[in-house]
Amino acid sequence: MRYTILILIISFSVCSEYYSSLYGIGEKVLSTSPSKISLGWSNLFSANNMLSSDNLSSIYNSENVRLSVSSNFNFTQIEDKNYFSQKLNNFKFLLPLKKNKYGFGFSISPYYRISSNIIENEYNYVAGSEIGQPLAYKSEYSFDGGPSVFSLMFSTNVNSKFSYGASFEYIFGSLYSHVKHNVFNVDYDIENNIAYSFNSLDQYTSVKNFKGYGLRFEANYKFFKNIFVGSMNLLSKNEIIEFFYDDISPGALEIGGIDYNSDIRFDFSSPLEINLGYSRQVKNGFYIIEFYNYKPFETNRNLLSNPDLNKTKVNLGYQKLFNDSKITFGSGIYYIDSFNQNINSNRYGLTMGIGFNPLKNVSFDIAFDFGKNVIQISEKLDENFINLYVGVSTSDKWFK
Repeated sequence: MRYTILILIISFSVCSEYYSSLYGIGEKVLSTSPSKISLGWSNLFSANNMLSSDNLSSIYNSENVRLSVSSNFNFTQIEDKNYFSQKLNNFKFLLPLKKNKYGFGFSISPYYRISSNIIENEYNYVAGSEIGQPLAYKSEYSFDGGPSVFSLMFSTNVNSKFSYGASFEYIFGSLYSHVKHNVFNVDYDIENNIAYSFNSLDQYTSVKNFKGYGLRFEANYKFFKNIFVGSMNLLSKNEIIEFFYDDISPGALEIGGIDYNSDIRFDFSSPLEINLGYSRQVKNGFYIIEFYNYKPFETNRNLLSNPDLNKTKVNLGYQKLFNDSKITFGSGIYYIDSFNQNINSNRYGLTMGIGFNPLKNVSFDIAFDFGKNVIQISEKLDENFINLYVGVSTSDKWFK
């Protein structure tokens, strides 16, 4: 039992792969709509004119009920290893309360997401003592899931130039962390070479249940051909409940005084998100520039001793209309700087997307994200990726 506790403490302090960072619950999802991603991962503007009323401050600006769903496909290469992931990004339902005056809606989307497997390449060691021989171990970590957010949205216009929207957000969901320790005896031959022999396998699962509330506010101001948009997001009353169970002998786990029927509760403070954007309309399209800043949670508990990341994003985008606005093209470039005391990540890329409106009130969107992420932990890692995002939206007039 003493060795098990030592292995748990040491392994959690030395292992810190970048893709299990961000407070140990995966990467924060910046945008979920392909029409926004095509503009360099915009949070405030949409490349598809049919979806321009999907933004929080402009939900009111449509006579139709709207339904949108999107998904993504990620292809990533880190050094010589390839990774693939797919997830459903967003489900959104919007409806007018009063023609071009009030709008209401709800959505469900991922807040943080992680799906990865980490296997340590090198042995870690626990020193021997008078009553026990030295041990070596290699650890494997698998993560699944993460919290999601359910949003209730409201939007209205004050006049023809100024509108705003507010969103009440409920954070929910679970993160499963599967930990496996392969423990080996350490022996030495007559030439003092190390020999390893299998000792035991320790494995357990930790489950973190998330619960929290938040508020997002967005304002939109139009001045001739110029549009200024700003948003801020705050969370409050956030709680994580963590409990453990033994994968080999359920109900028998006792690690550091934690048994199977106990839980750990802790609160965390709100992150601060600020987004500022500017758009200039031109013939059959527009240009955008956007700035995003994220200050993370403050907490004394982190997965693998790896806290959440500060994040700054700058993106430029361009949209062009074709074929009487039935086809829209969006493109953008972006730079995202993320860091904490353990990790520095510089991600940059090019996005392109096309929106099709082949039928009245039906839209299909496809976006591609090509880029590179330079990660500095204890060593430099290069991540190259190609991501595909697909969405479909429909609308209909329910009220007259």
